[in-house]
Amino acid sequence: MLNSVDVRTTETRTVPTMWNLLETYVATKADERAFIFLGPDNVEQEVLTYGALHRLAVAYGKQLRLATQPGDRVILMFPTGLSFIVSFLACHFAGVVPVPMVPLKGQRLRDTVLAIAENCAATVVMTTSEQSEFLKSQLSVLPTYADAGFIGVNVDLECPPATGNDTPHPAQLSELAFIQYTSGSTSVPKGVMVSHANLAANLEMMTIAYENDQYSSYVGWAPLYHDMGLIANVLEPFYLGTLCVLMAPNLFAHRPWLWLKAISDYQAHVSGGPNYAYDLCIERAEEILEMGFDLSSWRVAFNSAEPVRAETLRRFTAAFMPLGFRPQTFYPCFGMAEATLLITGGTRAQVPLIENLSRTGLANGMAIEANDPKDTIEVVGCGQVLQQEDIRIVDPHSTIEKPDGEIGEIWVAGPHIPFEYWNNPVSSKETYQATIAGSIGPRFLRTGDLGFMQAGELYVTGRHKDLIIVRGHNVFPQDLEFIAERAAQGLKRNSGAAFAIEDPSDGQQTLCLVQEVMLSQRYTIDVDDTIKAIRQAIMKETDITVHKIILVQPSSIPKTSSGKIRRAETKKRYIDGTLLVVQAQSSATTRQKATA
Repeated sequence: MLNSVDVRTTETRTVPTMWNLLETYVATKADERAFIFLGPDNVEQEVLTYGALHRLAVAYGKQLRLATQPGDRVILMFPTGLSFIVSFLACHFAGVVPVPMVPLKGQRLRDTVLAIAENCAATVVMTTSEQSEFLKSQLSVLPTYADAGFIGVNVDLECPPATGNDTPHPAQLSELAFIQYTSGSTSVPKGVMVSHANLAANLEMMTIAYENDQYSSYVGWAPLYHDMGLIANVLEPFYLGTLCVLMAPNLFAHRPWLWLKAISDYQAHVSGGPNYAYDLCIERAEEILEMGFDLSSWRVAFNSAEPVRAETLRRFTAAFMPLGFRPQTFYPCFGMAEATLLITGGTRAQVPLIENLSRTGLANGMAIEANDPKDTIEVVGCGQVLQQEDIRIVDPHSTIEKPDGEIGEIWVAGPHIPFEYWNNPVSSKETYQATIAGSIGPRFLRTGDLGFMQAGELYVTGRHKDLIIVRGHNVFPQDLEFIAERAAQGLKRNSGAAFAIEDPSDGQQTLCLVQEVMLSQRYTIDVDDTIKAIRQAIMKETDITVHKIILVQPSSIPKTSSGKIRRAETKKRYIDGTLLVVQAQSSATTRQKATA
């Protein structure tokens, strides 16, 4: 058990492990529905009561015990569905460590999957019955998987026969609840070692921040191998003992209205996603309004994992207020896998804070009020410090703490912060053992994100590793990308990458921007006019000249498994000449060296 203090009431709560919770639910409400997975058109495809979840988890947990020892790692590789949840809890029953992993389909993400599999050295792989043989063939290239076990899981079948002890593993709070591999947007994915104590602390933080209770039902579509999908959409409602409704990410991407339909149908209280999810709904607003959904139950629409845009908040609110959506429902927040998940968040009744700041000031590391409309940029607040947490803004080079209003790296300490990455001592020390200059205080997590504090609110400005220096001023690539994708028709949203190339002979920086075109426009878009429009828009907004702008084929820009832009990899492909460039002369897409 973990004792934590609720800062709102100063009362001590006893927080159990996930298996403790499941046993409590089975004893008190075994027949209540815990999880629902929606198929096409939001038809209920899979349903698990707490009792059924317990029976399946015990049965598969017994199978795991036959092939593992406590503390062994077990890969969970599933498409979104309830088999993943059964397997996750089966691992807890058996005392082994679940490692969620993106499903391997053909060559897609193969290198990433193999790197993670090799790093975690799992003893068993749990997957769907249909994928078991395929994964065995793919992982067989790694010597450590020559003798690995493969267990096919299917929630639609009767519990598999299994013998052995029905007693669950007596988990200690210091033991690992799971290993969460990072998205790898700026580096090779690293395995965050999340303990039962870390997980319980963060789930309690989320409960307080969202003002959740046992009636706070959820709808989610994020991948379950991703920290947002696993913790925010599955484990938090499970922690509360409330209904969780899930849908597949690809179904949402192609038919975003089904997300809002699910919220309406199940009268969900909490649901959210990255900023682009709301943009997708805005694009289909006319159709959605005609469907007559009821969004009045929606209390927390969390917006995280990528920059939160004020324009998106305004447009979504304006579009869907007729369906009952309220401005205060939006909940911008900040989190990352290295902190288990949630780091900052606001209060449920609060309308998002939006500051009009000087773009020039931000480029110089200062958050100052804008006096010139042409020099104005909107920055959205991502909430306040949560219970038992310590957040500092620190100069990433000198490690000296910065005052309010100055930009630095965001450092975090608290009971939800893990101690290290799996099998990666160098990165663990760099990331998890930071100390502020002249201080003997706690160890801090270096988030790698830049931001500033203002009147108790955290504002996130970008990734430190992605920062571009132009004429001595800081440029945040996501700002250039945001302007570029809206500069002309036919450009794909959330599909641009800005970066700088340094000339080794004189150190001069060449600012580059790669932007995907929409699939329907790849043969008809006017390349020259579009590049001109992008360059002019960026110059008008930022007074910055982009030296090289390249339009590329849809899906050319590499992204992480959770959809984040991999700018470093895009830069590498630019230098290597392997981008699929849209040609102005022939209006055809051919493989050409982009730097020619």
